[in-house]
Amino acid sequence: MTDQSSILGNSTLLLGKPGSGKTYSLPTYVEAGLELFVLITDPRGEESLLDSMSDRKLPMDKLHYHYVPPANPSWDTLKDMAFKIEKLGYKDLAELKTGVKKEDFQQFPQLLGVLSDFICQRDGKSYGPVDTWGPDRALAVDSMSGISTMAFTMMVGAKPTAHMGEWGVAMNAELRLLQKMTSDVKCFLTITGHIETEMDETIGRPQLMLSALGKKNAPKIPKDFSDVVYAYREGTDFFWSTVANNIDLKTRTLPLKDKIKPDFGQMVTARNKRVAMTTNLNTETETKTS
Repeated sequence: MTDQSSILGNSTLLLGKPGSGKTYSLPTYVEAGLELFVLITDPRGEESLLDSMSDRKLPMDKLHYHYVPPANPSWDTLKDMAFKIEKLGYKDLAELKTGVKKEDFQQFPQLLGVLSDFICQRDGKSYGPVDTWGPDRALAVDSMSGISTMAFTMMVGAKPTAHMGEWGVAMNAELRLLQKMTSDVKCFLTITGHIETEMDETIGRPQLMLSALGKKNAPKIPKDFSDVVYAYREGTDFFWSTVANNIDLKTRTLPLKDKIKPDFGQMVTARNKRVAMTTNLNTETETKTS
């Protein structure tokens, strides 16, 4: 018989502008019967999450979250940064050999600590490493913008500019984390991301892309996800799209269309169908060989 846990939960990169309903849609995992864990990196990101749980009348014991601020420097650190900006020119700032007050910018290691042992800030319980969870759980990181800030400031601290080598180290740290998550996390995975307009050198025109560190990371990240979906709002209504213009999207689960209901239950249903198909195939094989 098929080990149902071997059919992984799908991974979704959910892109959209601020206010496009990305965070609000995450509790649809709970509606689909899963336990939802959210690693929040956007300031006050729990507000929309809790509102959605309340509006949908969902049980709070199915929601777990942990907030890691994208940056948390002291006032003295910011004053030191301002002093350097005041006294030094751009060239001198860029040529500073080490980051400024890097001890104040340890949020990226904190984020890794949460992923290696998720402690819910709502109930105080430890739920272990996220890569040991099965498809009865969903992990969301809200959002990529916080990861980018953490990776960059881990390298430069409060230094107001960076040279190419520092950018490269920070970009590599961001990419390795995302590769680890898309490769090793077995539960349902969603990462939300904001979008920016960047020049796509392959087609020679501007294109909407994931907001990530550097122009080279943005086109590399989406390929490792099962689905790359665009979230948008029309008036008071919220939708997803897998065919929006001027942005590269991808789907293994959702239909190719606009105005898709923003509901992760569709991903859960698709995974359950794959389990059923594999189970039936194995049963037929066992019957023929018996």
